[in-house]
Amino acid sequence: MAGQVLLLELAIVVLLIVVAVVALVVQARRDGLRDARHRTTAAAESFANAPGLAQALETPDPGPVVQPSVTAAREASGIDILSVVDLGGAVYAAAAAGADRALPQQNLDPRIDEFVRTGTTSTITYSAGSGKVVVTIVPVRDATDRGVGLVSASVSVARVRDTANQQLPVVLGSGAAALALAGGGTALVTRRLRRQTRGLDPAEMTRMYEHHDAVLHAVREGVLIVGSEERLVLANDEARRLLDLPEDAEGRPVGELGLEPALADLLASEQPVTDEVHASGERLLAVNKRLTQPHGGPAGSVVTLRDSTELEELAGRAESTRQRLRLLYEAGVRIGTTLDVVRTAQELAEAAVPGFADHVAVDLIEQVLRGDEPSGIVGRLRRVACHGVDPDAPLYPPGF
Repeated sequence: MAGQVLLLELAIVVLLIVVAVVALVVQARRDGLRDARHRTTAAAESFANAPGLAQALETPDPGPVVQPSVTAAREASGIDILSVVDLGGAVYAAAAAGADRALPQQNLDPRIDEFVRTGTTSTITYSAGSGKVVVTIVPVRDATDRGVGLVSASVSVARVRDTANQQLPVVLGSGAAALALAGGGTALVTRRLRRQTRGLDPAEMTRMYEHHDAVLHAVREGVLIVGSEERLVLANDEARRLLDLPEDAEGRPVGELGLEPALADLLASEQPVTDEVHASGERLLAVNKRLTQPHGGPAGSVVTLRDSTELEELAGRAESTRQRLRLLYEAGVRIGTTLDVVRTAQELAEAAVPGFADHVAVDLIEQVLRGDEPSGIVGRLRRVACHGVDPDAPLYPPGF
């Protein structure tokens, strides 16, 4: 980013220098009248299109803001008079050769009213006591191409011949100073950016941000970052769900987010906590808070939230699943150790108590006990195994 800014600044400065030098050389080679036209046109258009002039003219009192620039621009361009007026002809700022202060309106060219009425760039030549004078008026337009004022530049033809060659060193010196200033400023910005980004290039920073953002919003734990002014800086998706935060929560004070008073006071305080339980609606949240002050910047805090009710429910499900898996494991180990049907039935009854039932009885049809294949007709059942937590349970014993 800093490199791109530097290239843009260098291009603008070099372009301005080239334009100014070319304009001066051309003016020096041509006759005085044409040079005067070029001089006033270049000065008026350059100042009218200067960055920030249109915005300055739209302020309530643009005169004090514009006057230093008018004086400097007139001296650099070598013209006689440079002024900025509104569309009604009132003077905002003006400067003239040999004047120690801004000119009053009556000292300006009397023909300025003609240019106020036209509203377009115009150049005229008239005769004065010192000879011919060239005046150029350029409108100042804002971003919507609406006129907000006029820039007037005038110079005598005699003055052009004396000052044209003197402006070239000034332009070159100003351009060199601008290049040095742009390069130095960009170097400082680049150094600070690289220090803050730990030397990462833009692609690495983008990839790191995407990874961090994905992890932040994917974790099943609420994360809040609160700034030094007790304002919410960041909240991930889980925190928004647990606290039922509004869409525009980020940037607002924590006291205006509709939280429980105790929780809001904790978030706004400078007190670190560990697994402190707070109510939020129908939930009980386990809150952890740590203070942070990154890279010597403003202090803040990072808060993590966990729903303790959901954690208890998940823990209960996990325990139930663990018990079922243990029962299946024990059944697989204990049942089927022999090919004896009666012994296998007894192992089944013992494995199911007490993990699956309090009392288990196994009844088999007589065909199975004799080693025959079961037929479609169900015959007499005989109890071959029985087991329970209570030996005196009212159940028929094996053999019936």
